Amino acid sequence: MKKRYLLISEFLTKNYKWILILFFIFSVAIMYNLKNLKINSDLLQLLPDDDPIVMSYKNELKQQSESEVMITAFYLNDDTDYKKLALDFYDRMKTLPEFKDLAKTDVSLLLSYGFLNISNSKLIDNLMKNVKKTFNAFSNVNPYDFKSFEYINDTISLLNKLDNSFQNSKESDPLLGYYTLSPDKKIMVMGITFKKPTSDLNFVDYIIPKVKNVLNTIDHDYSIKTGLTGAYIYSYEANKTVSFDFSITTYLSILLIIIIFYFTFGNLIATFIVFLSLIVATGISLGLATIIFKEFNILTSFVAAITLGLGIDYGIHITSRLITEFKERKNYIEALAITYETVLIPVMYGVLTTVFVFLALILMKLPAFTQMAIISSIGLFVFALIMVFITPIIFYPFRNIILKTYKENKINIWFQKFSIWIPKHRKLLLSFITLLIISFSIFGLINFSNFSYTPPGLAPTNSESSIVFNDIANHFGTSLFNEMQFIIGIDEDSQKIINDLKKSPYVSKVESYLDILKKQLGDFEKLKLKTQEISQLVNDPFSVAVLKKYNIYSETLKIIDLAAKSKNEKDFILGITELIPDSFRKNILINKNGKDYFIVYVTPSIDLNTNNGMKYFFDSLKKYIGRFLGNKKALYELMYLIENRFYNVILFSVFVIGILTYFSRKSIKETLIAIIGLIFTNLITFGIIYLFDIKATFLTIISLPLIFGIGVDGYIHIFHAIDEDKVHYWHTLKATSLSFLTTISSFITFQLSRGKLLKQFSLTMVLGISIVWIMTVLLIPSLKKKNFT
Repeated sequence: MKKRYLLISEFLTKNYKWILILFFIFSVAIMYNLKNLKINSDLLQLLPDDDPIVMSYKNELKQQSESEVMITAFYLNDDTDYKKLALDFYDRMKTLPEFKDLAKTDVSLLLSYGFLNISNSKLIDNLMKNVKKTFNAFSNVNPYDFKSFEYINDTISLLNKLDNSFQNSKESDPLLGYYTLSPDKKIMVMGITFKKPTSDLNFVDYIIPKVKNVLNTIDHDYSIKTGLTGAYIYSYEANKTVSFDFSITTYLSILLIIIIFYFTFGNLIATFIVFLSLIVATGISLGLATIIFKEFNILTSFVAAITLGLGIDYGIHITSRLITEFKERKNYIEALAITYETVLIPVMYGVLTTVFVFLALILMKLPAFTQMAIISSIGLFVFALIMVFITPIIFYPFRNIILKTYKENKINIWFQKFSIWIPKHRKLLLSFITLLIISFSIFGLINFSNFSYTPPGLAPTNSESSIVFNDIANHFGTSLFNEMQFIIGIDEDSQKIINDLKKSPYVSKVESYLDILKKQLGDFEKLKLKTQEISQLVNDPFSVAVLKKYNIYSETLKIIDLAAKSKNEKDFILGITELIPDSFRKNILINKNGKDYFIVYVTPSIDLNTNNGMKYFFDSLKKYIGRFLGNKKALYELMYLIENRFYNVILFSVFVIGILTYFSRKSIKETLIAIIGLIFTNLITFGIIYLFDIKATFLTIISLPLIFGIGVDGYIHIFHAIDEDKVHYWHTLKATSLSFLTTISSFITFQLSRGKLLKQFSLTMVLGISIVWIMTVLLIPSLKKKNFT
């Protein structure tokens, strides 16, 4: 027994009261900060605020109107007065101070301005018959020429009818263009905008219940059903889901770990002390993370389960050895010193290796990954310190009770036999592991090579936003939600660019406002001829004065004049942007980097949200990627960054594992076994999940450094133990297996989460840790050729 370990044991046991008092005060102070913990599920939070992708996206949002919209669906009955319903809903929403406005839901902006009527109204033809005489009458008005007044009265009457024709639909239906009916008239959709964005989590949590209260009164008064989808409700549900998953997985992880611990050691006092240590270690880890970061992201939302699963490993190794030594020696200080001498170095190297693997995530240069790296590393250090130094001194006052109530159980006997069985069947085990590698590694490579940019959602598939979204898609057609905004400079050859877009096999339609204009106006040249003579009225000062006197000099006449003067449809559109409100103008033009662009609508031929559609679509149009607008383009660029930068994480992890394993064992052979074993572990894992249709995504690939960290910890412990006596070996075999089991129990709790994304991550980790167990507990003794008989 080395003296330094005995001195540590004596110091801890002699001063255990003061240490525990100071530790308790520190713990309470740190855990108090948990009341401020928040979780943000926005995927774009994975990027820094000043990242070019985020900056570009935010600038686009400022340039566009109604960028974040809550979609309200009204499930109509046959006798529902949808016009009255829309107006009633609008009036009720206006009572909410946070309500901004209704969003334009009609794809055709031009319809709301009556352009269709310009091209086919008989009023224009009748007006044209009188226009020359009217113009002369305006120019040569004579109080004694009653014929002049007759022309003027007729013209004013016709102009009034024309203007009324354009405005009539708005007067009879004030919200025209602010709701859209499905073709079968079964669903009406309206969009809502608010004064605060979806990134304000407190606002989202506040506003959704307010809107639901409004909709509940609508449901009651109109005997219909309503529902919400879109950015706000999705953020609300995703955050609620992630927060629920965070809580349930943390609590269940602790519960499962304690159950496993109790059945393993068969001692209630020891189990309670470990339970207390787990609670405190988790609280301190999360408290420190809250102080540093204030808010968790989608990656760090499950960090508690990760640190629990990994951190308890240190407690199992320490507790297992300590109880066994104390039972044999009956001297607690000596037992603790022997425990430190045999376990402390492997634990220290295990912690350092795992921490360095986590810190490799910093190489992603993305704040969410950096946050996860730092929080996980802090958590592991906290767990290691508490399990190695605090838990043993909490045991100390209860040492005699633990000794009296400790019972040898059958698990120990089983592991003693298992430690002998493994080396004896080394050839069989090596054949099995080789078959495992050959069978699944190729599928793992395929999975990694097809990194998916479209992971499943955070919100559960049976959530309101998902159900309403699918209902709307079924009634309106999926293209309603699949359109992408694309920009073309006003001085560019738009047709050439559009033809280029159409060459992609993943583009089904490209439509601009010029195309919509042609559909509504027909032949622009014919319209121009029709309106040229009428435009004389608009340009004559006297005529304008008379028309203004009679309050019929409206936007209608300006548009008529514009049609007459425009050289082509493009000029007409540009002219219209000077007449229409700014909120509508942003649907036609956008200014980006000081240049004006037309907005074009591109409809993909595939669903961008599933089966890696986003990657295929944007990959086929890479040279135009900067011209697309919206969060899908931003998410594509984010996933592209993650896919390319993650290779640096893998390389660094392998390097760290090699260096620390070598320093721990001073053996190149064992270092290579650890590196190759862990690489194949990940390939096998991703090969198996590939057969379960689980793709390599931004979240599932996080399992790689986790599996590396968990695996190398087991490798180091087994390498150390197998060179010792047979008792130390089977104890370590037991501790390592139980460590893997408790880690699995932490991650398997995510199968209770409501979001499919976390379920897939959970299954990946459970399978990965199971393969790690095979590649450590079974592989290393088979390769070392050492028998304990």
